[in-house]
Amino acid sequence: MRVRLLVLALALSALAAAPTSAEDGTEVVETEHYRLHYQGTRRDAEEAGRVLEAAWTGFGAWFGVRPVLKGSERLTVRFYATADAWAAGIRADGTHPPKEAGGYYWPGTRTAYLFRQPTSYFTRTLLIHEAAHQYHFLTRAQNRNPRAAWYTEGLAEYLSWHRWDGERLELAVVPGVSLKDYPAKALAELDDPAFDLGAVVSGGASASRPISWALFRFLATGDEGKPLPRFDAFCAKMDRGGEAPPLFRSYFGRPDRLQPKLRAWLAGQQTAWAAVFNEWEQVGIDSFRGYASVVTACRLKAPASRITARLDPAGDRRWRAGLLLHWSSNEDYTVAIVSSWGHVRVDRRQKGVWVPLGRTRVALPPGDVLFDALRDGEQVRLRVGGEDVGAYTLPGGILGLCLEGSDLCFEGVRWE
Repeated sequence: MRVRLLVLALALSALAAAPTSAEDGTEVVETEHYRLHYQGTRRDAEEAGRVLEAAWTGFGAWFGVRPVLKGSERLTVRFYATADAWAAGIRADGTHPPKEAGGYYWPGTRTAYLFRQPTSYFTRTLLIHEAAHQYHFLTRAQNRNPRAAWYTEGLAEYLSWHRWDGERLELAVVPGVSLKDYPAKALAELDDPAFDLGAVVSGGASASRPISWALFRFLATGDEGKPLPRFDAFCAKMDRGGEAPPLFRSYFGRPDRLQPKLRAWLAGQQTAWAAVFNEWEQVGIDSFRGYASVVTACRLKAPASRITARLDPAGDRRWRAGLLLHWSSNEDYTVAIVSSWGHVRVDRRQKGVWVPLGRTRVALPPGDVLFDALRDGEQVRLRVGGEDVGAYTLPGGILGLCLEGSDLCFEGVRWE
């Protein structure tokens, strides 16, 4: 295994063949290395094919080897619209679907199976996760499951958390915002006095997905961004069916002695953002995408004195977006939403009711629109496109991004 991951994989390869539709409405997309059966729109199926093809490049850089495909053979991935359809598809292929899972790789058919998740980001993450299992098993594990669930799942979780801007896929990142928030959940587990890393490594205690992700990421990057010494050799032994407890002690020392180091490292892996409502993702280092048919918001976890963000309105496209000026809870928050025609409204949501705080108009500049909110105590001053909109008295210190009925990308997001 090559331990230096090429995190940037360009999704440049065109579809190997034009998509076709099966009798049940499933879109069949063939790329250079994958045959994807997708229950959904053709547009979504084609994008999923591009994601898989980009992931193939990243997987090759990570594992240092590629699956052997003969002639016109491609790796098979089956995507279902619902959990019931997914379970039925797995049973039709001759095996039983696992409980409490959204996806499954079955060595018997060499096929990855998954179904749609509550958010687009996690659906894509699951697609990469199951494809990572498939690639791992076929290249390094002799198409058999390694003997430690935390290792197998941790590797797939590590690779699958990503950034995708529609053209470039970056694997193995700590996502800037996620409903799952693995870093926070794993840290909370480690802070539990009853947590025992030795029991996780030995299999005596089941490992959650956040802990599996955190432990594998620590082993892969915990030495100032590099793998821990002998990590490569450890993975090679695990992939050949080795027992985790003796291998772990041999290569990394006693788990109880490593646990404080894991905890200290994980404290530095925490994210700054949280989704107030669904469908937010980080698409670049300072870029965040939100999409919803209603009002949705994304917030900083800690108080800030200022936030700025730039929006490219893409020509004359109609949009509604702006900044989150205050957040106390999901039942008490304030949004400043600007429309593409220059209307600005500031509303506070309290106990299920919108309370208007301000209405005005601004002359939006051509091109990018800059949003800027500056907090001084309980006064928050809003500027849009360089124009002063007004100040509002709002509690707390949490700021963020928001939009309504739009699919937009905020760029150049900065806070202090």
